[in-house]
Amino acid sequence: MPKKIALVIFPIIILLSLVFLLIKILSTDINNPYKIVLVGDSMTAILGENVSELKDYLKKDFPNQKFEIINYSLGSTNIFSVDDRLEKISTISGRIHPPILKQDFDLIIIESFGHNPLSQYKLKEGLEKQTHALTSAIYKIKQTHPESRIVFLATIAPHKTRYGEGSVVLMPDKRIEWAKERVAYIENHIKFAKENNIPLVNIYQKSLDEKGGGNIDYINTKDFIHPSPTGVYLISKEIADFIKNNHLF
Repeated sequence: MPKKIALVIFPIIILLSLVFLLIKILSTDINNPYKIVLVGDSMTAILGENVSELKDYLKKDFPNQKFEIINYSLGSTNIFSVDDRLEKISTISGRIHPPILKQDFDLIIIESFGHNPLSQYKLKEGLEKQTHALTSAIYKIKQTHPESRIVFLATIAPHKTRYGEGSVVLMPDKRIEWAKERVAYIENHIKFAKENNIPLVNIYQKSLDEKGGGNIDYINTKDFIHPSPTGVYLISKEIADFIKNNHLF
């Protein structure tokens, strides 16, 4: 008789244990949000402090999961500024944020900073310095956060002939030169990602028109630099799709 009771009770105990384990897993997923850090210049700062569009897309893809997204993007900053945001306190939109490396995060997305090139150097030297800065940033992140995922984000392509129109007074040939310089930095960022096996959200490629320049649909026609509202949605959706399709969480 005791053996029969044991045969009945043990499966029930195992089943209950599995149920409690499942409840614990589900409650953990819901109550502990995945933390995403976004680092870039004005091309990603335009997503906003709340990063609302990206959060909306993630909510559709992961309805039972919460996300905390901190946008460390600052306008008019270049790749050299990444170290400061990694290691020093940042003030963004009037709010003080701790150094990125002093907090836990699951994913860090590093934008190309291509629209703020290192123009104080000749192109070849500037690209080498960009590569060195990226190498340094990746090393520091991996040393302090070995379990965190690193993703690169190549932003919307510059318009080939009208770059900066409405915000910067330039001769037509200089405007073209500016666009080419920015393309070089974005493409170097892409090259670095591929050579170092870093996952890449390649919005740059998706934003090109049939002539190989930035598609005007994604560019704000008031300054011909920053993303239009359609461009903001493109960036947000591409990030969310990349996270989902590559099973980053």
